[in-house]
Amino acid sequence: MLTKNFNWQEITNKLSHSVFLIREDGSFLYANDYACEHLKYSREELLSMKVFDITTRYQKLSWTETWANFRKNKIARHESTHRDRDGNEHPVLVSVNYNDDSGEQPFLIVHTNDISESQRDRQQLLMAIKSAQVGFWDMCLKSGIVYISPELHRQLGQDVDTPWNVESWKGLLHPDDRDRAIACFDDFRSGKMEEYQNIYRLRHTDGDYRWFESRGQFLYDSTGNPIRLVGTQIDITEQKRIEQEVRKMLRRSEAVSKSLARSNHDLEQFAYVASHDLRAPLRGLIHLTNWVREDAADADVELPANVLSHLEKMQGQVERMDALLSGLLEYSRVGNRNHMQRSINLQAVLNDAVELSDVPENFKVILPKEDATWTTVREPLQRIFQNLIDNAVKHHDRESGTITITYEENENDFLFSVSDDGPGIEEKYHAKVFEIFQKLHQSSGDDGAGLGLTIVQKLVQTMGGNISIHNVEPRGTEFRFTWPKEISSEELA
Repeated sequence: MLTKNFNWQEITNKLSHSVFLIREDGSFLYANDYACEHLKYSREELLSMKVFDITTRYQKLSWTETWANFRKNKIARHESTHRDRDGNEHPVLVSVNYNDDSGEQPFLIVHTNDISESQRDRQQLLMAIKSAQVGFWDMCLKSGIVYISPELHRQLGQDVDTPWNVESWKGLLHPDDRDRAIACFDDFRSGKMEEYQNIYRLRHTDGDYRWFESRGQFLYDSTGNPIRLVGTQIDITEQKRIEQEVRKMLRRSEAVSKSLARSNHDLEQFAYVASHDLRAPLRGLIHLTNWVREDAADADVELPANVLSHLEKMQGQVERMDALLSGLLEYSRVGNRNHMQRSINLQAVLNDAVELSDVPENFKVILPKEDATWTTVREPLQRIFQNLIDNAVKHHDRESGTITITYEENENDFLFSVSDDGPGIEEKYHAKVFEIFQKLHQSSGDDGAGLGLTIVQKLVQTMGGNISIHNVEPRGTEFRFTWPKEISSEELA
């Protein structure tokens, strides 16, 4: 028997796992400090107990047969559980060494490590895999035996005990995917690919095919030789269906875009031809009214007042129609966006816009004090300012007024503002003023077509900006529009 106090006891008491010495009858010969703390017993209490008291496993097994197996194999390793004083059970990894060097009394040297955390992590991993609907497979390269998880069986509608091997997998492959999928698997097994990734269809037990994505890697032994191939399989049938629907939608979208492009081109061509060709006979009508007056004067004939009134009305209507066609022609040309980009100065653009606008002497245009220089398309921007200035003058209700232009520079664009001190526009009409041929009221002597703001909106939107209307206090209207600092080639195409 062991009666001496060896130095190894001091060593085992410093270990962070349990150490036991167990006699042939199952009683404890020794337990280190960690074992006592872990099981919540004193050393004296443990030494008065047997292994059956803390390990329910041995309550169900024949201890005599278990001891015989330990004596025969000398070394054993298995998972078990330990029950502490409070009745709590802890999963442990048990390493057993049979020792008979002592002669009279052989004993077991038992090391146990608590694997509660590892077991919890394993359970969480299995739950995560199940929740994610990921199938798992494991192939032994030496035997060719393949294990597949219940989830992978479920993906194919199979019972969990359905036999499975590489040939089973090949037999379920879709005919169109078979050669490619097998070649990919063989290339990986032969070392031609560093990572296994394969997409294929497998036949479900209902007869339909499902799409799957499989990924895998080798596991190696201590010498660096591959011994197993493990991986996952995910059902991507729904993903493939969505991809097909997206492709169909893209094809339809491309067809619709091409059709709209043709329609827009045809409409622009029609607007251009209609406005251009119809203006010729209108100019003839204007000349005709003048010729009637001239012929009457040459013949010394005084036309009745009602005839002169009719001629003036006819000329006014013809001039209005000419203005409408002129505006329509300009509107159609806005779609032709082939403008060259170049470096511009904002002050120069605004000065030209004011000069080309019909600004009476008693109107004042206030420009921003700060200048800005960047690369953009000059003509459309100048046309926008010119139309907004003309609009402010044309619809002002006083003989004099002030128009103020300001701007803010942001990271991606400029925010411009053109405001006046005119009568303003009721909020319910803010959207209407941008509609083609719409005029809120007919000003005295205003024979315009109602296209000025429509053209402004189209120019702004064509370049990727937006425009809005706001009322200002105490009176007046403010137009705000954004102008991108960078205009892509697609917007100019």
